[in-house]
Amino acid sequence: MTTTRTHKYSLLVATVLLSLSSVTFANDEADAVLIPTVEIPVIENAQVFADFTDSMPAVLNYFTSATEEQLIDFYKQNFGESISQEKKRERLTLIYKKEKQTIRVVISPQNNKRQVDIIVEQGE
Repeated sequence: MTTTRTHKYSLLVATVLLSLSSVTFANDEADAVLIPTVEIPVIENAQVFADFTDSMPAVLNYFTSATEEQLIDFYKQNFGESISQEKKRERLTLIYKKEKQTIRVVISPQNNKRQVDIIVEQGE
């Protein structure tokens, strides 16, 4: 009788442990799915040549035939007013703050186009 009772308890313990490991595995899978990618808007007809938006800091680079003014307006519509704007050596840098993120947009001339480099960093 002791052997039967021990066998029943062993079976019960094994079932509980198996259930707990299934729950832990399911939570690990859910955590993996919740890793967000960063959505960075790009202007129409952009030629993206680098896209590293699967983790922070996120970086996106592209070429466009849009003018500097069109790009400024596009990012103003998407991110609001820039908190900083600086031009050095024909390179315009715009800084935005949105939802605890710092977004840096750099616009520079490249032949007859513009290169746009966007860096998104998590703020405090």
